[in-house]
Amino acid sequence: MEVVEVENAPLAEEIKAQGQEKFEQVPIAQLSGRLDPSLREPPASYLSEAHSLLTTGNIQDPMDTEKGLVAPFGFCTDGEWAWPAYWGYFVREYGVRLPSEFTEHAREQKFTPFSLPDEELFRAEKEFEEQFFD
Repeated sequence: MEVVEVENAPLAEEIKAQGQEKFEQVPIAQLSGRLDPSLREPPASYLSEAHSLLTTGNIQDPMDTEKGLVAPFGFCTDGEWAWPAYWGYFVREYGVRLPSEFTEHAREQKFTPFSLPDEELFRAEKEFEEQFFD
């Protein structure tokens, strides 16, 4: 399995992260409301239940700071794609539209992330770290 570069699932412009200048950034508000509420749960679950590459805790929802620290911050992978952990939250809460290539990929997996063997997860973590932190 090859991990696709994380820029295929962009960083939210409103959320600041180390090394973010290396990746495409999009405003969350511009992508919100694009996914019908009845279609949000399968991709949100896929995004949220995948393997964690990096976890740092939760951050404030930039769309509604009164909600407090509710959006997970870190990165996840399914072994082919890597994405910011908060995308599951934003899909579920705001109907954020994901890149069509990712949606098709998740649909092919029936929106069910599979378990990665330890060696695959280690390889994905290493590749991610090289892309994001080097």
